[in-house]
Amino acid sequence: MDYKLLRRHLHQSFICRQAISNIKNIVVATNAAISGLAELRSKSSRPIRHKTQSSPNPSVNFRDLYKKYNNGFTEPAVAELNSVNHFFNSADVKYEWSAGRFMDVPGESLKAKYSQQLETRIGYSGKKFPGKTYIPFELVNGLPEVAFLGKSNAGKSTLLNNLTTSQKRISLESTARSSRWAGFTKTLNSFNVGNELRIVDTPGYGFNSSIGQGDLTMQYLKERKELARTFLLISAEQGFGEHDLQIVDFMRDNGIPFEIVFTKMDKIRNIEKFEQSMERDRKFLQSTMARILFTNSSTSKSCKKRYGIDILRYVIFESCGLEPGLKPSRKKPQ
Repeated sequence: MDYKLLRRHLHQSFICRQAISNIKNIVVATNAAISGLAELRSKSSRPIRHKTQSSPNPSVNFRDLYKKYNNGFTEPAVAELNSVNHFFNSADVKYEWSAGRFMDVPGESLKAKYSQQLETRIGYSGKKFPGKTYIPFELVNGLPEVAFLGKSNAGKSTLLNNLTTSQKRISLESTARSSRWAGFTKTLNSFNVGNELRIVDTPGYGFNSSIGQGDLTMQYLKERKELARTFLLISAEQGFGEHDLQIVDFMRDNGIPFEIVFTKMDKIRNIEKFEQSMERDRKFLQSTMARILFTNSSTSKSCKKRYGIDILRYVIFESCGLEPGLKPSRKKPQ
């Protein structure tokens, strides 16, 4: 091969290698373009999802609800509410007793023993008897009691914790044991509030309850002399059920004074729908002659604070014959 032929051969080989290199670059670029196009097509074939922001739930106006359904009751002054709040915030709350039978309730067996002497003294004077007495002191100077009554998992224990927790706190103190499981409370459980009144948590009726628990509660409501008022708790989510209506009839037939408390208002997703249900039940609610209260124990978008607790505290105070301005006899330890 002469020099010219060798030079031509090398030149052609260089061109061939360069062409192959260019082809590789074109293929790589083409594959990248195809890959990008495929990805673009796959994205374009997917349905476009616009981010939708759910409109916040309208806030529950507790003050308006209270006014609307309690026309016959005077709304307490702000100073009175503040005074009662101060009592509950500073009062020492102490668990005192539980009872699985009515005669296990402190004082009931003594009442049976001293019934005749009690009737004589009460007939002689309506006043309490301080100091020494032939009748046991706790019988003639018993504290007034209010009872929480309601269907299983209506929020009785949670509401009690709400009442005894300072409103400055977000989380609730665990005065009464509560559970997510319905029917957790099996006995009557009494809590002394500042040594001025007692709150009694009763077993829930309905799911996971027993006949014995129902009999215990009914006997307590009918025969407990210290009972000043019963608070019937209704879950705002569920509204009135058949058992609730039977309890209302029982209390009306036996002359047991009671108020109605709607709990779990923070769970309401549609306040308009809730008010429509209230309007349907309006005649029934008026027929009970009960005050209608609205509370929430947890906070949410619609309930930014724990509402309704101050007015419930006031009604409890009023039911027990206590005056705003009263200081607890036993305060929380500092």
